[in-house]
Amino acid sequence: MGDRASILFFDSSVISPTIYLHWHGQSVPEWLQLLQTRMTGRHNDAMYAAARFVGLCHEQIDGNLSLGIQSNDFTHGDLTHPPTLVAASPGNAGFVLVNTLDFNWTDHGGYLAAEVGRPS
Repeated sequence: MGDRASILFFDSSVISPTIYLHWHGQSVPEWLQLLQTRMTGRHNDAMYAAARFVGLCHEQIDGNLSLGIQSNDFTHGDLTHPPTLVAASPGNAGFVLVNTLDFNWTDHGGYLAAEVGRPS
């Protein structure tokens, strides 16, 4: 039930907490595009990108439901192992992995894997 997505940001040294959306998985590509614009001049900063993404979600989602943050124990090695990423998917839109160097993203275990027009 829902339109779930989990989003994780990473850079060369940091992996963010996992951001969980319960009802807005279909909005993730659009919101990542907005985030990329907001982060102009501050690429390769997973900590700030994750924080700004949460802020952007707050701007878009009314009330006090459908947005969460959870810790994780991912390593950079895990981020190159698709079965690990698929296993982290909440279903629906999937587990979205965002490289803050260029804001390109990949989806694992969800329908966004077929999405075109990813941020560049």
